[in-house]
Amino acid sequence: MSPYGGAEVAGSGTIRVSPKPERVWALLAVLAGIATILIEIPAALLSEGGYSFAQQPISHLGMTGCGDWGDVGTPIEVCSPAHPFVNGVSIISGSMLAIIAFIWHDWIAPGHWGRCGSFLLAAGGMLLAGTGMVPADIDPTLHAVFGFGGSAIQNLGLIAAGIALIRWPEKRWIGPVEFGGLTLGLGVFGLAGALLLATPENWNLPDGIVERAASYPFLIWFILAGWMQLRDASRRKRELASGS
Repeated sequence: MSPYGGAEVAGSGTIRVSPKPERVWALLAVLAGIATILIEIPAALLSEGGYSFAQQPISHLGMTGCGDWGDVGTPIEVCSPAHPFVNGVSIISGSMLAIIAFIWHDWIAPGHWGRCGSFLLAAGGMLLAGTGMVPADIDPTLHAVFGFGGSAIQNLGLIAAGIALIRWPEKRWIGPVEFGGLTLGLGVFGLAGALLLATPENWNLPDGIVERAASYPFLIWFILAGWMQLRDASRRKRELASGS
């Protein structure tokens, strides 16, 4: 595989995405990942009654109604006027990342592991969109299925993609860090967070921190992968301009 985004497969010629669409998809991946994370900040600031990033899950920012939520003994007041924006960003970004994951299947790495990672990442994007379509106060069970299932599938996708990248002979780097190892590490970290989501309530884990540990690695990976492709496209452009 070319370190600049093209993929060379023995006996199959070169699989390469044309430069302009490649940059567009990369930029959209970066923007989608950043938007999904950053939308939480204004939504939390606008929440009536306050919002704790450590103790409250992301789903509280997307709830369409106001009222007490949580355990009977210790209910939490939830009221998020910015819920249309939170849910809208989840739907748009999740759908966009699902499409990008399919498009990137050869960029990740040709072969079974690369296709498996691409498919799981795409499924994870669709489930992220599902959490925005079905807020927690509309259908708590379905929202939980989308949320927990999405976190598990997203991080399994990162693990598969990480294995594919590690097995592929041509390595890619972000500074001193090999991207395959970083991808695998993000997947393992996120999957551990997803498993902690299923722990008993009497463990009293901070819901907000645990949920973000499970969901952020997926978004961070798309931000980094998109940035890498933009960096490599810029490098190619400079090399062509210099005639090298």
